[in-house]
Amino acid sequence: MFFHRYLLFLCLAWLLCTSTSLAEELWRGDVTGRMNIGVTASGFDQIRLDCGNNNFQVVIETQADFKGVIYTRGSFYSRKPPCFLDANGGRRFRLRIPYDECNVEDDGEKFQITLILQHDKELIMPGDGAFALECDLTNKDTQTFKVSAMSSISLADPDPSGKDVPTHLRSTVTAPNVVVFKPSDIRPRKSPTRVEL
Repeated sequence: MFFHRYLLFLCLAWLLCTSTSLAEELWRGDVTGRMNIGVTASGFDQIRLDCGNNNFQVVIETQADFKGVIYTRGSFYSRKPPCFLDANGGRRFRLRIPYDECNVEDDGEKFQITLILQHDKELIMPGDGAFALECDLTNKDTQTFKVSAMSSISLADPDPSGKDVPTHLRSTVTAPNVVVFKPSDIRPRKSPTRVEL
């Protein structure tokens, strides 16, 4: 009797393991083929970057009411400000990201970070956005301590692996101190329609 129960238990365990791995395999095959997380130009009206003395000052305006999360790459799991913002509605969000926190890459005068705009609070999905922000302070006036920074924003890949942006989508906007990035800045830019006479 004990042997039969043990054999039944082993069979049930094998079925459970097989069905779980089969379900996982089916899910992966079904989702992976259709779900492509990558560079996107949707979901935002504009991103504004102001390079301060000690931090990135970022204002994000979304196209619709936003109830997702905004965070710097590498800060998702900590979920701590100033690197992470849990948005519970609204269309305009402000972040002040210090140069010495939030996984900011720096060489002393150039500071770079990737900012993720994720619509779901837990999962990164197609349609989520990412932006590479850079503050270049190499032209700081050491006598007046006035910052004359070059601010840059470009598209990035929101995928956690951080793949390079394809050449045809590379779009960077650079300006002294304050820069604004809009969907119309994204390559390939639409050329004006020609009218033949």
